[in-house]
Amino acid sequence: MKKIAIIFLVILIGLISSTFTLQIINQQKIAYGIKIGGFEVGEREPQAAAANLENRWNEFAEQEINFIFQEKKWSSKISDLGFEIDSQASIEQAKQIGNRSNFFNNIKEQFFALAGRENIPARYKINEEKFIDQTKEIFKEIEKPATNASIFFNEEIDDFSLKHSNDGTAIEREKLLNDLLNQFQSFSSQPIELKLLPDEPEVKNDETGLALGKAQQILANQPYSLIFEDSSWTIGKEIIIDWLEFSAIKEENSDNQILGVALNRDKIEKYLNSIAKTIDRPAADAQLETEENKAIIFVPAQDGFAVKKSQTIERLIANILSDPPVKKTTIIADKASPKITLEKTNQLGVNSLIGQGTSNFAGSPNNRVHNIKTGAAKFNGLILTPGEEFSFNNLLGGSGAEQGFLPELVIKNYQTIPEYGGGLCQISTTFFRAAVNSGLKITERKAHAFPVVYYNPQGFDATIYEPKPDLRFINNTPSHLLIQTAIEGTKLTINFYATDDGRKVKIDGPYILEKEEDGSMKAVLTQKVYNAKGEITEEQIFYSNYNSPNAYTTPAN
Repeated sequence: MKKIAIIFLVILIGLISSTFTLQIINQQKIAYGIKIGGFEVGEREPQAAAANLENRWNEFAEQEINFIFQEKKWSSKISDLGFEIDSQASIEQAKQIGNRSNFFNNIKEQFFALAGRENIPARYKINEEKFIDQTKEIFKEIEKPATNASIFFNEEIDDFSLKHSNDGTAIEREKLLNDLLNQFQSFSSQPIELKLLPDEPEVKNDETGLALGKAQQILANQPYSLIFEDSSWTIGKEIIIDWLEFSAIKEENSDNQILGVALNRDKIEKYLNSIAKTIDRPAADAQLETEENKAIIFVPAQDGFAVKKSQTIERLIANILSDPPVKKTTIIADKASPKITLEKTNQLGVNSLIGQGTSNFAGSPNNRVHNIKTGAAKFNGLILTPGEEFSFNNLLGGSGAEQGFLPELVIKNYQTIPEYGGGLCQISTTFFRAAVNSGLKITERKAHAFPVVYYNPQGFDATIYEPKPDLRFINNTPSHLLIQTAIEGTKLTINFYATDDGRKVKIDGPYILEKEEDGSMKAVLTQKVYNAKGEITEEQIFYSNYNSPNAYTTPAN
């Protein structure tokens, strides 16, 4: 009995000694005998074990793995499939074995590891996008993805049409992913059997009706337009077709997928950016300096604008997608006012733009363009006193070579002949329009001898020639009147600035009363001026009698 007790004591001492020895060996290291995916990592410090595990994966990832479906076989390099070993997570899991809070449980786990019974699976990170892209490429021979029903613009019928859905087939990717994970956890590259499943479209033919109807409605209501103050930008058929896009959406109050219609925000933003460049500007203070009854420096006050793009895009999309579509959308913009208004720059009463005249001289010969620019500059900045009568010929001060003019065609004695200053009627016509639009009293005006295309619309022109005929009008505003001339491209603009006394001007016409085959015609234009109370204060009727252009010859050189 005593002998048995001694033997038992020796065994117990040995076990205790072995336990403490094992604890000392495993201190600060992964427990001896632990494996990850069959790869020995025990008795190593975690950092070294992680590096060894990375090396093992790198070697394994260079291998190829085979995929089998029926009689077909494909292969891929393991590293191309989107898997990457998570060495830190794997080592962290291994560190826990034999290093928990329960001493006796730790002893058990360490002895199990020593006996080769602690083999944990390797852990991985998965790049799903890479996995899907690579497997699509590998299995494109047997995969035929389903195609959703969609909508396209059919040029044959000049409208949107249905593109039918198609069923397809696809490998069971979830199974494939799990099979690969199971094998890679133990660094195995055994062939994997593929499973092919039917692939149904998310959107079928009968789920496109609402989108097709909406697209056709949007197209039928074009063109649309963006509007800001007096400017407008047209959104025509080609732009709308380019903006429309279709995608699967959830049906209202259902999990069912139907085809939805939307407008591409990026394309709209690009379109709006080009428009915003013409609208965005800082506020500009007015400047006016005069000398001898003429403005030597004149800059009208200008409001600043900054287009609110996001809000404008939202409004435009909502308008086009509404039922029925709203064709016109006003651009939303922040407005900044100038600190110095025109009124603050002078004691002349010049504070507002009261009227404007425009004309276009596109197609004019070089000498005519020169004369228009030279003549317009002579009037820029002129100031009329209250009650003063404007005389075009007197203020022009001559139209000869000494005034800087060149020879160009004029109408004279039933001929069109070159004379110095030809083309100045473009300026007098534009002055006539500005004066009529401003509600001024016209005291002298004569139409051209025959219709001239530069002065369209016919009936709103004024010819001049020294000394007669002349263009005359009276500054009947309560203040001085400042004249500004400007040329942009082939467009001549004349602005009148004075005190805004509340008058309103109504222009009726010009109308063609008679027109003959030889080009002769008669026209009429009516100006009505109302005061701030709405009472009519002036009514002028301007008749124009044009001869046939055929009656006027151009002498041969």
